[in-house]
Amino acid sequence: MQLTKSAIVLFLIMASAIAQVIFTQADSGADAEKMIISYIEAKGLNIEPGTEEYTALMKGILLGEHPELTGENSTFASSAAERNQILSYAATHMNNLASQEYATSPGQLAEPSISEVQLSTFEREQSLQTTITSVSGNRSEAIDYAYAWSTAGGTSRNPAYPDFGADDCTNFISQALHAGGFVMVGSGDGCKHEETNVEWYVNANQSPPLWCLGEFRDWEWSTSWSVPWPFRDYMAHQNSYAIELGWTLDPYVAEYYLKPGDVVQLQYKDASGNWNSYHTMIVTSEDSYELYVTYHSNAGGLDEVDKPLSSIPTGDSQRYVLVQILYVEVYLPLVIKDGGTMNQQETSAPNPYPAPESLYEAPSQLVPYPGPMP
Repeated sequence: MQLTKSAIVLFLIMASAIAQVIFTQADSGADAEKMIISYIEAKGLNIEPGTEEYTALMKGILLGEHPELTGENSTFASSAAERNQILSYAATHMNNLASQEYATSPGQLAEPSISEVQLSTFEREQSLQTTITSVSGNRSEAIDYAYAWSTAGGTSRNPAYPDFGADDCTNFISQALHAGGFVMVGSGDGCKHEETNVEWYVNANQSPPLWCLGEFRDWEWSTSWSVPWPFRDYMAHQNSYAIELGWTLDPYVAEYYLKPGDVVQLQYKDASGNWNSYHTMIVTSEDSYELYVTYHSNAGGLDEVDKPLSSIPTGDSQRYVLVQILYVEVYLPLVIKDGGTMNQQETSAPNPYPAPESLYEAPSQLVPYPGPMP
């Protein structure tokens, strides 16, 4: 009987704790919604919950397009905890929307669990040589392409590729990497997207079958071309065209590890605690303290060019995933001017990407992906 009473007491304690967590999360969401509504009213925006405009606002919050709401100097969120509440609220909204629109998206493979995506360092090192011998191209061509086909505050789309509108980010980055020398693999299965992470392609579909209906029926593409997680899986795990370095909340840590031509993806945490990749960006510039990213499809469906990575907020519900792209280095021929000599000692150029000296001692916040939140 004593054991039974103890079990009942333990059950009641656990039930109380679970209920407290649920109510706390509900209160947190309600508080975040109030702060967002206050922001909408203060800015004079004609936006109502449940509308497309409200969804665009949620995406804009995650992409750092509303610094007055999520920035450190926000007058609507007075602490880091409140800013985290706003990010969590926006992430939950985007996750609910993604669940509803799963079947109609331009190709979507679910992001697997932690154990399914871990790849050993040994396997990566063993396959690196294959990458070097099978892929040609360079960073500058990928960066030049990104600049050529993006317009800050507008849209610039290459007619040789489909335009996925509000979901064009990964499609655009795949185009840039293709311009940088990565070769397409695969040819399609007859109608629109093919859910695969072992092929990477997009093709015009000149003669779609009669049963292939709807938007984009004139194109065929792999989900690894158009969707954040399959793209990263194809590049870094199915092949060794990239290295998934890990995740971080700190843009200065990202600057330490990445350089122009590399890729940053954004992840949000859903209600189940799983991390979902939802946005892909290419690094197009940097300075001593900052990376600048370029991408398609901001909250308004427009392009962003050289946007400071630090302007995109991170927290308990959003983080950066760092992807180093393994371009083949292109060496220019040595040109000897009149009076020059082949016997002159060659001087080594300084490392253009030195480790920062004053911001932090070591990049301690980078966590081998996947990993728990700190």
